[in-house]
Parts: sequence; structure tokens; C-alpha cells
Amino acid sequence: MARYLADGQKRDAGFLLWQAGASYSAAEIVVAVSSCRAAGLDDAAEAILINAAERTDRQAVLMIAAALDKAGRHGDVTFMLTAAMRAVG
Repeated sequence: MARYLADGQKRDAGFLLWQAGASYSAAEIVVAVSSCRAAGLDDAAEAILINAAERTDRQAVLMIAAALDKAGRHGDVTFMLTAAMRAVG
């Protein structure tokens, strides 16, 4: 994903971020978001969280929030749950 961004391939990077948020397990999302944050790619981390928050499986959203919380990523929990509330209207 970072390579796509560096090469100016924002559409491809965006697709990877959407796919991560839409399909990764809770543990994989923690790793992906943590990696993005560590690399200074805050927009990418937030894109993953927004896409995860928009899942129709609300139990999965809660499991992701719990995994982020357990990993100490409290700001990301708040961000994702806020996005989830917006997604349901």
C-alpha cells in the first residue's frame, strides 16, 4: 500500500485500504492500523477504520473495537466507533 501511495497510485492504495477494512480479521486490522500509524500514514489508518466501521456485521465491528482496545489503541477505538455511529445514521 505504501508503495502504491509513493508511486502516486492512489486508486490502488485506496482499494487495498477498503479491502483491509472490509475483510481483515480484528487482529489483522490492529496490525494494519498500527503499521500505518507507525509509518506516519494516519490517513491510511483512518481509511481502514472507516471501512471497518461500515461493515454490516455489527458484531464484527464490536470485535474490532475490542481488539483495538486490548492493544491499547484507544484513540482508534474512539475514531472507529464514531465512524460506525455515522454509518448507521
